[in-house]
Amino acid sequence: MRYIYFAIFFTITIPSSAQKSTPDWDAYLMEVNKKPVSIIVDLGLASSAPQKTRPFVVIIRTKLLDPDANGMPGKIESKRLDQMENLLDEQMSSKTGAVYAGRYTQRGLREFYFYTLDTTDYFFAIKTALAGFTDYQWLCQAKEDKSWTNYFTVLYPPPLEYEKIQNRRLVDLLRDKGDGLKEVRRIDHFAYFKTKSKREDFLRSSGMESFIIAEIPDSAEKTAWPYKIHFYKDDVPDYTFIERVLIPLWERAKQFQGHYDGWETYLVK
Repeated sequence: MRYIYFAIFFTITIPSSAQKSTPDWDAYLMEVNKKPVSIIVDLGLASSAPQKTRPFVVIIRTKLLDPDANGMPGKIESKRLDQMENLLDEQMSSKTGAVYAGRYTQRGLREFYFYTLDTTDYFFAIKTALAGFTDYQWLCQAKEDKSWTNYFTVLYPPPLEYEKIQNRRLVDLLRDKGDGLKEVRRIDHFAYFKTKSKREDFLRSSGMESFIIAEIPDSAEKTAWPYKIHFYKDDVPDYTFIERVLIPLWERAKQFQGHYDGWETYLVK
């Protein structure tokens, strides 16, 4: 058995005013009113949003032909919807200079979101893209959205879902590097707090008794969360690890005005 040290940290993307971005697509599921919602979004757009050159959002809504009990498409229809998506992206990009921000599916409906400079040719572009989908009912609208509200409130994941995405990507990375995700190994965790007392409250909270403290500096760092704690426990960094360990730590740190800053472990091959 070969062990390779593998450090895992992440930071949340902070939107800026820059107009360039690198595509960074991901998907996640949420539950709204006890119904599942499926969202695919270009997270990379957050680094350039809102784009002054694209102040209008174009939303295309189509009704699914054969949704399942949860309002989601089956495998066969999903392939057809993927074709629709690709054609919409192609036509909106070439005819209006739009960027595709993502899609939202729930209750038998799918919505596609684009941001564009103006609303001159968007209807023609959509009509051209959907010409081969005559069995689908669809409607569209274009409206001003200078602050990209639809992107940030409809598509972009809320903090908890973003945390899950980042952790899942890191577990994926371990797997892609050849880790079987079955061996127990030491996993180190890091968190930061606004005050010493909140850090102590975190340490005394239920569930923390199973961790070993590696470092708890007395001195404060010059950050928004100046009081650090480094702790660890043996575990298996598989996909259940995200919900079993990481999300509870993230929520617990937030409860005590803190910030869970990530984890690190080594690769097992």
